[in-house]
Amino acid sequence: MVIPKTEVDIYIGKFLNNRYLITDLIGKGGMGRVYLAEDTARGSKQVAIKILMVNLGSQQISQRFAREIFIGAQLGRKSRNIVRVLSYGMTEDKAPYFVMEYLQGKNLKQILKVEPLAIARFLEICQQICLGLQCAHQGISLKGEIYPVVHRDIKPENIFIIENTKGEIVKILDFGIAKFLTERSGMTLTDSFIGSLPYCSPEHMEGRKLLDVRSDIYSLGVLMFEMLTGKHPFQTESHSFGSWYQAHRFQTPPAFEEVNSQVKVPQELQQLVLMCLSKEVSDRPQNMSRVLKILEIIQSQLHEHQPSVSDIWQTLPTVQLVPVTSISEKECFQKNWPKNKPIAPIGFPNLLHTSQGTVPTFWAMLPQQEIAKLLDNNHSIEFIGKMHVYPMLLWVTVLYDAHISLTRWLSCFLDMKDNRGQKIVHSLAEKGYYHLLFFPLEEPTTCARVMTLILTAYQRQQLVDWLSNQKSNELITSKQAKNLLKTEYEKLKLEIVQNLAVNPQMGKTSFRNWVSNLFERFLQLLAPQ
Repeated sequence: MVIPKTEVDIYIGKFLNNRYLITDLIGKGGMGRVYLAEDTARGSKQVAIKILMVNLGSQQISQRFAREIFIGAQLGRKSRNIVRVLSYGMTEDKAPYFVMEYLQGKNLKQILKVEPLAIARFLEICQQICLGLQCAHQGISLKGEIYPVVHRDIKPENIFIIENTKGEIVKILDFGIAKFLTERSGMTLTDSFIGSLPYCSPEHMEGRKLLDVRSDIYSLGVLMFEMLTGKHPFQTESHSFGSWYQAHRFQTPPAFEEVNSQVKVPQELQQLVLMCLSKEVSDRPQNMSRVLKILEIIQSQLHEHQPSVSDIWQTLPTVQLVPVTSISEKECFQKNWPKNKPIAPIGFPNLLHTSQGTVPTFWAMLPQQEIAKLLDNNHSIEFIGKMHVYPMLLWVTVLYDAHISLTRWLSCFLDMKDNRGQKIVHSLAEKGYYHLLFFPLEEPTTCARVMTLILTAYQRQQLVDWLSNQKSNELITSKQAKNLLKTEYEKLKLEIVQNLAVNPQMGKTSFRNWVSNLFERFLQLLAPQ
């Protein structure tokens, strides 16, 4: 949309919802305009507002806009690496809008215009992009079901970098053309092509209906190549659909040194990028967790000179990659049950010092038969806290075997007034995983089995927020806090088991139900009469 310079913008200077004062136009596109505004209800805090500028008679455009709100409201709350939607509404002239956090910084396209990224900076930015995409791929809730989300438009313009005192924070933008992974009719927007040609996967351009998360992984591969070399991996004679399709389907990416001889890219990293750029979906890493594991190993090699990981490529994609945690897992088997702990079905947290650094663990003693049945079944991780009254959380691991209706609840309190509790919470947030050590009652001396559980991006951010926002004055005692968290825990138990029976990663539903209702209401509002 081109706006003549002489045109006066009708929204600048106006209030929306008697709250948001629009001060400036900061962006525009084919579907809408983005404005800078002040949230007068929050001390004139700056926010960004996107207003739809096209005819609402278009069902497709209406759904795209509603979808962007719905996805942004859910995912922005779960992951710090996805732009957050704060509110929505209608202007006086019946144009729909939504409010999102205002980001100050540069997008990746602006950064790459200057030079490629150094390896250390690349790894930090790329890991955050992957965490955001992993969160989307894990899905959002609609009517009590989980639907993974494919972004479908990963490109430098949609990766925003914010600088603060703690480093750089990455935000993924624009879920307007994202797609739910479901075969149900009515859930997808359109079967026609939508996307940015230089970054589309071959199957995306072919219009395959069963597009999945590996399409985003291909787009990420294009982006990673560009981040490392400063150049696109494919060259075309024109910007036509046909030229780009030929490139994505048939061109082989050039060697990194041919594109930019000044950039030295580790061999394992080159292999990762080329694997993501595989023409066939089955030849790529099958999910974002695999990409993250490889990036973590490469980072470890750079900083700690770990052994080579080139052998793991022989196992992709049919066998899951050996994560960096496998080293510390092996060390867990050497641990003995503490002499000061009873031989009984109990559990407790422990910080374990390994060659991989300090790792959070939870030690549990159970009957040997239970361990065998629970090890490879569904599980759920829950953190329950009431930080506004006392800095303590309840850490719960739920193991569930649906075949015999067996559930084991492994829980402990972490008091963050206590130095040890703080360290465990910090380690969980930093590592993003923990080892669950099983000791059988029948042979309690040594660890028999080890299970590594992964925290979601939202859980890690939640722990960080709790650590940084502790109240100095507690409103209740430690004992009262435990009773409060136990009560909350009991309320959640039935919901957790019901969720595990359907999907192991469902999580809490109250916020999701609210957003689901928002989505349905907004679709009704935007539907042509």
